Amino acid sequence: MNVDAATLIVALFSGGGVAAIITAITSWRKGVREVDVNKEQNALAGFQALAESLRAEIERLKAGRAEDQERMDRIEKEIDRERDLRWVAVQHIRALYAWITQHMPGADPPAVPDALAPHIIITTKKDQP
Repeated sequence: MNVDAATLIVALFSGGGVAAIITAITSWRKGVREVDVNKEQNALAGFQALAESLRAEIERLKAGRAEDQERMDRIEKEIDRERDLRWVAVQHIRALYAWITQHMPGADPPAVPDALAPHIIITTKKDQP
């Protein structure tokens, strides 16, 4: 038999029965509320710790993303510079081949490497009508 049941039995057989019943019910509810509050406080503390660790992880990821973005910007600039340089080189090679065919008739210019063949087309005077 638990304490609340014993209190209830004593209250029924004694003179202050109604007051004892109300006291027993309120003390039981108070105990339940205190247990619930303790559980909720423990859960809240756990959630706060989890939220703090997640905030720290988010900040670390943001810093890493900023570094990655800087690196990508630097690589894109390098690619643009290399692309521009390659285009200037192709134009210069085209001009050199044109100059060779115009100023050295009958001479065969060196063969174009396979990697540049799609970009450089050599026409000699004998190819023209």
